[in-house]
Amino acid sequence: MTQTLSPDEIAELVEFTEGEAYADLLRVAPADLHMQVESVGSAIVLVADMIDIVLFNRVIGLGLREPATEAMVDTIVARYRQAGIHNFAVHVSPAAQPSALPGWLAARNLLRRDNWAKVYRRAEAQALIPTELRIERIGQEQAAAFAEVACAAFGMPDQLRPWLEQGVGQANWCHYLAFDGDRPVATGALFVRGDAGWLGLGSTLASHRRRGAQGAILSQRNQDAAELGCRWLVTETGEDLPEHPNPSFHNMLRTGFELAYQRPNFIFAAD
Repeated sequence: MTQTLSPDEIAELVEFTEGEAYADLLRVAPADLHMQVESVGSAIVLVADMIDIVLFNRVIGLGLREPATEAMVDTIVARYRQAGIHNFAVHVSPAAQPSALPGWLAARNLLRRDNWAKVYRRAEAQALIPTELRIERIGQEQAAAFAEVACAAFGMPDQLRPWLEQGVGQANWCHYLAFDGDRPVATGALFVRGDAGWLGLGSTLASHRRRGAQGAILSQRNQDAAELGCRWLVTETGEDLPEHPNPSFHNMLRTGFELAYQRPNFIFAAD
Protein backbone atom coordinates (compact mmCIF):
# COMPACT_ATOMS: atom_id res chain seq x y z
CA MET A 1 0.00 0.00 0.00
CA THR A 2 1.29 3.44 -0.89
CA GLN A 3 1.65 5.38 2.34
CA THR A 4 -0.29 8.64 2.11
CA LEU A 5 -1.13 9.17 5.77
CA SER A 6 1.18 10.14 8.62
CA PRO A 7 1.29 7.90 11.70
CA ASP A 8 -0.87 10.40 13.61
CA GLU A 9 -3.41 10.49 10.77
CA ILE A 10 -3.51 6.69 10.69
CA ALA A 11 -4.12 6.60 14.44
CA GLU A 12 -6.98 9.07 14.20
CA LEU A 13 -8.48 7.17 11.26
CA VAL A 14 -8.45 3.74 12.87
CA GLU A 15 -9.44 4.87 16.38
CA PHE A 16 -12.23 7.34 15.68
CA THR A 17 -13.81 5.35 12.86
CA GLU A 18 -14.13 2.42 15.25
CA GLY A 19 -15.26 4.70 18.06
CA GLU A 20 -17.98 6.37 15.99
CA ALA A 21 -19.24 2.98 14.80
CA TYR A 22 -19.68 1.72 18.35
CA ALA A 23 -21.14 5.04 19.46
CA ASP A 24 -23.73 4.74 16.68
CA LEU A 25 -24.49 1.18 17.76
CA LEU A 26 -25.08 2.20 21.36
CA ARG A 27 -27.25 5.18 20.42
CA VAL A 28 -29.89 2.93 18.84
CA ALA A 29 -29.99 0.46 21.74
CA PRO A 30 -33.35 -0.08 23.49
CA ALA A 31 -33.75 2.10 26.58
CA ASP A 32 -33.87 -0.90 28.93
CA LEU A 33 -30.24 -1.75 28.09
CA HIS A 34 -29.03 1.55 29.61
CA MET A 35 -26.36 2.08 26.95
CA GLN A 36 -24.84 5.54 26.78
CA VAL A 37 -22.20 7.36 24.76
CA GLU A 38 -20.25 10.08 26.56
CA SER A 39 -17.01 11.96 25.99
CA VAL A 40 -13.99 12.98 28.00
CA GLY A 41 -12.19 15.54 25.91
CA SER A 42 -12.53 14.10 22.41
CA ALA A 43 -12.27 10.49 23.64
CA ILE A 44 -15.38 8.35 23.14
CA VAL A 45 -16.65 6.71 26.33
CA LEU A 46 -19.00 3.73 25.96
CA VAL A 47 -21.09 2.92 29.03
CA ALA A 48 -23.43 -0.07 29.41
CA ASP A 49 -24.11 -0.61 33.09
CA MET A 50 -26.55 -3.48 32.47
CA ILE A 51 -24.06 -5.52 30.44
CA ASP A 52 -20.86 -6.86 32.00
CA ILE A 53 -18.94 -6.96 28.71
CA VAL A 54 -15.78 -4.89 28.10
CA LEU A 55 -16.67 -4.41 24.43
CA PHE A 56 -19.47 -2.05 25.48
CA ASN A 57 -17.65 -0.46 28.43
CA ARG A 58 -14.47 1.10 27.11
CA VAL A 59 -12.74 4.31 26.07
CA ILE A 60 -11.51 4.94 22.52
CA GLY A 61 -9.29 7.79 21.33
CA LEU A 62 -7.94 9.06 24.65
CA GLY A 63 -4.88 11.28 24.15
CA LEU A 64 -5.16 11.58 20.37
CA ARG A 65 -6.85 14.88 19.49
CA GLU A 66 -5.52 16.52 22.64
CA PRO A 67 -3.09 15.26 25.28
CA ALA A 68 -4.73 13.28 28.07
CA THR A 69 -4.52 14.55 31.63
CA GLU A 70 -4.66 12.81 34.99
CA ALA A 71 -7.95 14.61 35.59
CA MET A 72 -9.38 12.95 32.46
CA VAL A 73 -8.29 9.54 33.70
CA ASP A 74 -9.86 10.22 37.11
CA THR A 75 -13.12 11.26 35.42
CA ILE A 76 -13.19 8.06 33.38
CA VAL A 77 -12.55 5.78 36.35
CA ALA A 78 -15.11 7.62 38.48
CA ARG A 79 -17.76 7.37 35.77
CA TYR A 80 -17.51 3.61 35.54
CA ARG A 81 -17.19 3.06 39.28
CA GLN A 82 -20.22 5.26 40.01
CA ALA A 83 -22.21 3.19 37.52
CA GLY A 84 -21.16 0.01 39.33
CA ILE A 85 -19.14 -1.20 36.34
CA HIS A 86 -16.04 -3.21 37.25
CA ASN A 87 -15.29 -4.63 33.82
CA PHE A 88 -14.08 -1.75 31.65
CA ALA A 89 -11.09 -0.80 29.53
CA VAL A 90 -9.11 2.09 28.10
CA HIS A 91 -7.45 1.63 24.72
CA VAL A 92 -4.17 3.49 24.27
CA SER A 93 -2.96 4.08 20.74
CA PRO A 94 0.84 4.27 20.34
CA ALA A 95 0.19 7.82 19.09
CA ALA A 96 -1.58 8.87 22.30
CA GLN A 97 -0.05 11.66 24.36
CA PRO A 98 1.50 12.13 26.84
CA SER A 99 3.89 9.23 27.28
CA ALA A 100 2.96 9.17 30.97
CA LEU A 101 -0.59 7.97 30.17
CA PRO A 102 0.06 4.21 30.64
CA GLY A 103 1.58 4.94 34.05
CA TRP A 104 -1.44 7.03 35.08
CA LEU A 105 -3.72 4.17 34.11
CA ALA A 106 -1.66 1.58 35.97
CA ALA A 107 -1.73 3.75 39.11
CA ARG A 108 -5.53 3.53 38.98
CA ASN A 109 -5.66 -0.27 38.58
CA LEU A 110 -6.03 -0.18 34.79
CA LEU A 111 -3.43 -2.77 33.83
CA ARG A 112 -2.20 -3.70 30.37
CA ARG A 113 -3.58 -7.12 29.52
CA ASP A 114 -3.21 -7.70 25.79
CA ASN A 115 -3.29 -6.02 22.37
CA TRP A 116 -5.74 -5.65 19.53
CA ALA A 117 -4.42 -5.50 15.99
CA LYS A 118 -5.69 -2.30 14.32
CA VAL A 119 -5.65 -2.63 10.52
CA TYR A 120 -6.55 -0.42 7.59
CA ARG A 121 -6.53 -0.33 3.80
CA ARG A 122 -7.66 1.76 0.86
CA ALA A 123 -11.25 1.09 -0.17
CA GLU A 124 -10.86 -0.34 -3.64
CA ALA A 125 -12.94 -2.79 -5.62
CA GLN A 126 -11.40 -6.25 -5.65
CA ALA A 127 -12.23 -9.77 -6.70
CA LEU A 128 -14.57 -11.46 -4.26
CA ILE A 129 -13.19 -14.37 -2.27
CA PRO A 130 -15.06 -17.51 -3.35
CA THR A 131 -16.94 -19.67 -0.88
CA GLU A 132 -19.51 -22.43 -1.06
CA LEU A 133 -21.70 -20.31 1.21
CA ARG A 134 -24.06 -17.66 -0.17
CA ILE A 135 -23.32 -14.07 0.91
CA GLU A 136 -26.21 -11.58 0.99
CA ARG A 137 -26.53 -7.95 1.98
CA ILE A 138 -29.71 -7.95 4.06
CA GLY A 139 -32.48 -5.65 5.19
CA GLN A 140 -34.78 -5.47 8.19
CA GLU A 141 -36.74 -8.53 7.07
CA GLN A 142 -33.73 -10.69 8.03
CA ALA A 143 -32.72 -8.73 11.13
CA ALA A 144 -33.91 -11.43 13.53
CA ALA A 145 -31.73 -14.03 11.82
CA PHE A 146 -28.73 -11.66 11.96
CA ALA A 147 -29.20 -11.09 15.70
CA GLU A 148 -29.69 -14.78 16.44
CA VAL A 149 -26.50 -15.82 14.63
CA ALA A 150 -24.42 -12.98 16.07
CA CYS A 151 -25.48 -13.63 19.67
CA ALA A 152 -24.90 -17.36 19.34
CA ALA A 153 -21.53 -17.01 17.62
CA PHE A 154 -20.21 -14.33 19.99
CA GLY A 155 -21.66 -16.02 23.08
CA MET A 156 -23.61 -12.88 23.94
CA PRO A 157 -26.81 -13.01 26.02
CA ASP A 158 -30.14 -13.26 24.22
CA GLN A 159 -31.21 -9.97 25.83
CA LEU A 160 -29.04 -8.24 23.18
CA ARG A 161 -31.00 -9.67 20.26
CA PRO A 162 -33.58 -6.83 20.06
CA TRP A 163 -30.73 -4.30 19.96
CA LEU A 164 -28.89 -6.06 17.15
CA GLU A 165 -32.17 -6.47 15.26
CA GLN A 166 -32.94 -2.78 15.61
CA GLY A 167 -29.57 -1.82 14.14
CA VAL A 168 -30.21 -3.57 10.81
CA GLY A 169 -31.32 -1.05 8.23
CA GLN A 170 -30.18 2.03 10.17
CA ALA A 171 -28.65 4.90 8.21
CA ASN A 172 -24.90 4.53 7.49
CA TRP A 173 -25.00 0.75 8.00
CA CYS A 174 -24.94 -2.31 5.76
CA HIS A 175 -25.47 -5.79 7.22
CA TYR A 176 -24.59 -9.17 5.76
CA LEU A 177 -25.43 -12.84 6.27
CA ALA A 178 -23.76 -15.96 4.93
CA PHE A 179 -26.10 -18.87 4.22
CA ASP A 180 -25.53 -22.60 4.03
CA GLY A 181 -28.51 -23.44 1.86
CA ASP A 182 -31.31 -21.57 3.63
CA ARG A 183 -29.59 -21.55 7.02
CA PRO A 184 -27.90 -18.29 8.13
CA VAL A 185 -24.50 -19.15 9.62
CA ALA A 186 -22.32 -16.00 9.66
CA THR A 187 -22.65 -12.22 9.98
CA GLY A 188 -20.81 -9.01 9.17
CA ALA A 189 -21.54 -5.27 9.09
CA LEU A 190 -20.18 -2.12 7.44
CA PHE A 191 -20.46 1.36 9.00
CA VAL A 192 -19.71 4.38 6.82
CA ARG A 193 -18.41 7.58 8.45
CA GLY A 194 -17.51 10.27 5.92
CA ASP A 195 -14.93 8.76 3.57
CA ALA A 196 -14.05 5.90 5.95
CA GLY A 197 -15.74 2.58 6.62
CA TRP A 198 -15.52 0.31 9.65
CA LEU A 199 -15.97 -3.44 9.35
CA GLY A 200 -17.36 -5.22 12.39
CA LEU A 201 -19.84 -7.69 13.87
CA GLY A 202 -18.10 -10.48 11.98
CA SER A 203 -19.19 -13.79 13.50
CA THR A 204 -19.58 -17.41 12.38
CA LEU A 205 -21.40 -20.25 14.08
CA ALA A 206 -19.00 -22.86 15.46
CA SER A 207 -20.46 -25.46 13.11
CA HIS A 208 -19.43 -23.43 10.04
CA ARG A 209 -16.02 -22.03 10.89
CA ARG A 210 -13.10 -22.52 8.48
CA ARG A 211 -15.45 -22.63 5.50
CA GLY A 212 -14.56 -19.19 4.15
CA ALA A 213 -17.51 -17.20 5.46
CA GLN A 214 -15.56 -14.32 7.00
CA GLY A 215 -13.11 -13.93 4.13
CA ALA A 216 -16.02 -13.77 1.68
CA ILE A 217 -18.00 -11.30 3.82
CA LEU A 218 -14.85 -9.17 4.22
CA SER A 219 -14.24 -8.98 0.49
CA GLN A 220 -17.92 -8.20 -0.19
CA ARG A 221 -17.84 -5.33 2.30
CA ASN A 222 -14.60 -4.02 0.80
CA GLN A 223 -16.25 -3.86 -2.61
CA ASP A 224 -19.48 -2.32 -1.33
CA ALA A 225 -17.59 0.31 0.67
CA ALA A 226 -15.69 1.41 -2.43
CA GLU A 227 -18.98 1.71 -4.33
CA LEU A 228 -20.41 3.81 -1.46
CA GLY A 229 -17.56 6.32 -1.79
CA CYS A 230 -15.27 5.24 1.04
CA ARG A 231 -11.56 5.98 0.62
CA TRP A 232 -10.40 4.01 3.66
CA LEU A 233 -11.46 0.91 5.55
CA VAL A 234 -10.52 0.01 9.11
CA THR A 235 -11.17 -2.82 11.51
CA GLU A 236 -9.55 -4.66 14.40
CA THR A 237 -9.08 -8.11 15.86
CA GLY A 238 -7.15 -9.89 18.56
CA GLU A 239 -3.38 -10.07 18.22
CA ASP A 240 -2.09 -13.06 16.27
CA LEU A 241 0.36 -14.93 18.50
CA PRO A 242 2.16 -18.28 18.08
CA GLU A 243 0.40 -19.61 21.17
CA HIS A 244 -2.95 -18.07 20.14
CA PRO A 245 -3.25 -18.00 16.33
CA ASN A 246 -5.97 -15.70 15.02
CA PRO A 247 -7.48 -16.70 11.64
CA SER A 248 -9.37 -13.37 11.51
CA PHE A 249 -6.09 -11.46 11.32
CA HIS A 250 -4.93 -13.57 8.39
CA ASN A 251 -8.28 -13.07 6.63
CA MET A 252 -7.75 -9.33 6.94
CA LEU A 253 -4.24 -9.48 5.49
CA ARG A 254 -5.51 -11.72 2.70
CA THR A 255 -8.11 -9.12 1.72
CA GLY A 256 -5.61 -6.26 1.52
CA PHE A 257 -5.46 -4.84 5.03
CA GLU A 258 -2.17 -3.89 6.63
CA LEU A 259 -1.28 -3.51 10.27
CA ALA A 260 -1.47 0.03 11.62
CA TYR A 261 -0.24 -1.07 15.06
CA GLN A 262 -0.90 -3.34 18.00
CA ARG A 263 -3.10 -1.35 20.39
CA PRO A 264 -2.65 -2.06 24.11
CA ASN A 265 -5.77 -2.73 26.19
CA PHE A 266 -5.71 -1.46 29.77
CA ILE A 267 -8.32 -3.41 31.72
CA PHE A 268 -9.57 -2.40 35.15
CA ALA A 269 -8.49 -4.79 37.89
CA ALA A 270 -11.20 -4.60 40.57
CA ASP A 271 -10.06 -3.99 44.12
